[in-house]
Order: sequence, then C-alpha cells, then structure tokens
Amino acid sequence: MKNRFEVSTEGMRELQSGREPWQLAKELVSNAWDEKTTICQVKLESITMRTAYLSVYDNGIGFKDIADAWTLMKHTDKRLNPEVRGRFNIGEKEILSIAQSAKITTAGKVIIFPKSGGRQVRTSNKSHDGTLAEVWLKWGSNQVKETIDKLTYLLPPHGIAYTINGKTISPQTPHKITQATLETVIQPSLNEPMTTTRRKTTIEIYHTLNEHKSQLYEMGIPVQAIDCPYSVNIMQKIPLPPNRDTVKSSYLQDVYAIVLNATADEVTDAAANWTRMAIEDKQANPEAVQTIITKRYGDKVALWSSDYRSNEKALLAGFEIVNARTLSQKEREVFADVGIRHTSDIYPTNYVPVTYLDESQLTKGMKTVRQYAQQLHQGLFGKSLNVTFYNNFKIGEAASYGNGGLNFNIAKLGKAWFNEIGEHTTSLLLHEFAHTEGVGHEPSYYKSLEKLAGKAVHLALSNPDIFKVKETQ
Repeated sequence: MKNRFEVSTEGMRELQSGREPWQLAKELVSNAWDEKTTICQVKLESITMRTAYLSVYDNGIGFKDIADAWTLMKHTDKRLNPEVRGRFNIGEKEILSIAQSAKITTAGKVIIFPKSGGRQVRTSNKSHDGTLAEVWLKWGSNQVKETIDKLTYLLPPHGIAYTINGKTISPQTPHKITQATLETVIQPSLNEPMTTTRRKTTIEIYHTLNEHKSQLYEMGIPVQAIDCPYSVNIMQKIPLPPNRDTVKSSYLQDVYAIVLNATADEVTDAAANWTRMAIEDKQANPEAVQTIITKRYGDKVALWSSDYRSNEKALLAGFEIVNARTLSQKEREVFADVGIRHTSDIYPTNYVPVTYLDESQLTKGMKTVRQYAQQLHQGLFGKSLNVTFYNNFKIGEAASYGNGGLNFNIAKLGKAWFNEIGEHTTSLLLHEFAHTEGVGHEPSYYKSLEKLAGKAVHLALSNPDIFKVKETQ
C-alpha cells in the first residue's frame, strides 16, 4: 500500500521542543540497548555557548532497514517481543526533528540530515560494526550538564558497557527483586494489531539514588517520577503513549502494591499517599495491608460504631478507633477484608429489657433530682425533659440520655445518691447532656461537655433559681 500520509518535520519539532532534552537523548540510548550489543558509548559536549554535539554508539548489528532512520510507525520486530523497549519506531525521530543537523552511520550506510532539510544516503567507508548516531543541537551548557546528569541515572543492563563521555556507568544492585503480573503490550504475530495483555515479569526495586526523585523505569529507561521511597524497574514493556513519559494511574497503583508487598516491613510513613493507593489495589496481599494498618493505627484497631457504648468499651480496652468517614470506600472494604471490625462487633451491647419504676415507687430524693434535671435541661437547651428510673444490675451504665429522655439506673447509683443535690448530681447531668452533640466519648463529645460546663456557670450567675429546687413530697 502506498503511504497516505506525510510527516511535517516543523510540526514534529514544535511538539518535541518543549520536552526536556534528556527525555529526547534517552531514546537513542534505549534504541542501542535494544540491539544485541555489548557496548553503548554516549558523548555529549558543548561546542559553543548555544550548540552541543551528541553521539550514541553501539556495537550491535546495525539497522536491518536503513529506512527505519526516517520512517515513523513502520513495523518493527520489537512489537513482537515484550522484553524490548520500542514499538512506535519514533524515538530517534523526535531528537532528529529538533536537531540542527544529524548523521546516522549504520549497516554500511550513512544517512545525513543536513541543516537545510531533507536527507542524503551514502555508502559508508568505515568498517566498524554497529550504529553511530550523531546529532548537533541548539542546547546551552546548562541543558548539556542536566542531560549528562540525568543519563547517568539510567539503569544499564548487565552485559552492556555503558559510558558517558568515557565514564563507565555501572549496573546497580537492586534492593529487592520480585515477580508479579502486570499489564503489557505485544503484537502476537505479523499483521495483527497490538494487544494489551497481562504477563508475569520481574520487578527490580532500588533505593532512590542521591537527591533524585524516585523513578519508574522500563527495562532501565526512566519513564516518570513516582511518589514512592523506591525506584522501580519493570522488566517488560510498559503500556505507554508515544512520548513514553507517563503511565495510567491504575498501572501505577498496581506497581505501588507490588512494591508494598515486598517492602511493607520497611515502610516508615504508613499514611503516605502511595501506601494508601497500594492497599486499595487488588494485588496488595493481606499481610502487607495488615502491616500498614498496624503501623498506622497500632496493634489494636477498630472501626467506629454508632453505638457509643461499644466505642467506650473499645477505648477502655486500648483500641484505636477509626471513623469510617476518614476512609475511602475502597479502604473500608480493605479493612473488612483483613478482619478490622466495628466496635459494636467486638463489644456488642446486649440490650436488657427494663421495668421502669412508677410514681409511687419513687423516693422523695428521686423526685427532687428529677425536678432539678428538668430545670437544668430547660435552662441549657430550652426544651423539656422526660426523666425515668429503673433498677437493673445487668446494665453497666449509671444513667443514659437521648431522644429527649434521661434514665437513671438505681442499681448502679444507689438510692442514697438521690438524697442530696450537689456537685455529683450536676456533674452526672452535664456528662449525660453532653451526648446531645457528641456521640460516645470522642473529641466532639468533650467539646460538647466543655461548652455545657461554661454555659452552666453563666446560667448560674444570671438565673440562680434554676439551681434551686423546692422540696418535693
């Protein structure tokens, strides 16, 4: 089929000129590493204040088809192999589009890209094998320095002597090596479309080097910075757009989960964004999730319950109570999967039926306390209060309050408690009334209690009659 399209060099230059220079230079290195080569030599130097010379040499077999040097999107056998980096046949064209001039010597040919445009193909009179790409660029000294610096942080494969301006960049030793299944792209066979699939691969985990940010690598070539204390090298094709500089958030989440599985015991910030993403991922194993939850909340953790009695019991037992509203829906599911329960599941409230005392059974002291409680409630809230009494040893609370009602448990308080109104009476009433705004004994409860205590003091100063109770028969 005849080609239906042409590519504008000027248009491509506009698209590529905003990228960091090292992102363009790394594509030449990536191409060299994909060949059956044992040598990759990079040279980069300033020629003048505003121009630079870049060359990348490898001792591989050279271009199978020299048209690859100027043809975009042409078929490449790299698409058939998930363990080599390229598939777009576009990488070296990106830097050629912004170059003042360039030259590629390969497979007995020299392809010249002159400053005036176009290209010239000649027979090479050099006998060396491999490929030499030479590019003259409008890069200043700062761009040259930064590019050299960034290229030193590539992760050269074992078996390739990788040098930059004569300096050997030695392979790094991974901190951890693991295996996991990740998304990749491959062309199953010629004339078939590229397919996204999942494949088991090796993942190398590195301590982040020096002051550089952690990076996600594709077989040693940096893709993007990541929010993680480790750099991660994926040893197969990563699904990437043509610029090869970003991944989908779902892919990155898978990577974080794999890293967490291997390093959970080492994590120092269990609330970091990357760990939150990781524990939500389907690849995170339960042991790693449990480790992070323990590091974040401690050995004893439970989810908040609407039953404040259960919350109180859990707090007294030393549990850290987590309000589910502070968690994402997925985090709540993960907590449940690893067995984190609500306080009401750990300390269920066994509601015991009670029989309330009728009016004839109330002592004079009980009636007096009832009147005092109603007067104080009306003064604090401007609302009436229903007061009841019961006698049950099976219930742990001395009193309970809610829905406009206050209940006293005589079995816990004792009848003598009602004989005199004093600090103990007001203290218990304010304690119960504070549950109007605060559920359980959480911070909101104590804020409510502080508010009521202050209000009660000023109420006593402005309307002292509220705190005086007529003697009840």
